[in-house]
Amino acid sequence: MDRSNRGDDARAISDVETTIECRPIGVVRTPFETLEDAPRQGIESDARGEIVLDDQYAPGLEGLTAGDRVAVVWFADRADRETLRVRDGTRGVFATRSPMRPNPIGISPCRIERVDPPRVVVRGVDALDGTPVLDLKIGLE
Repeated sequence: MDRSNRGDDARAISDVETTIECRPIGVVRTPFETLEDAPRQGIESDARGEIVLDDQYAPGLEGLTAGDRVAVVWFADRADRETLRVRDGTRGVFATRSPMRPNPIGISPCRIERVDPPRVVVRGVDALDGTPVLDLKIGLE
């Protein structure tokens, strides 16, 4: 496939009408009510939080144990989806971990402290209280 005309690729992508549907599997419980309250980066945080899954997803926790590293994948439902430049306009959102982006999906690398289905207590979470959880993925360092 000839990729010499990148403009055609951009038009093709923008012409595609695709909807991707994700259903939250639970919510994050943290003490963070506002962006100002939350740690700037989960990897820089020792913040404790709780992932509360809907009961139907609790069997998916089988095999997770205290000490495991897990990526908490969440949807930043309160983020500005129109912002494309951050840090006083000096960086594009794709060059940052800012939650403000067209598809505000966040990932917090966490360490599990306790699994008590349908709840998982973790360290390192940086999401706001009540944030929808999309997935948990084991082993992200």
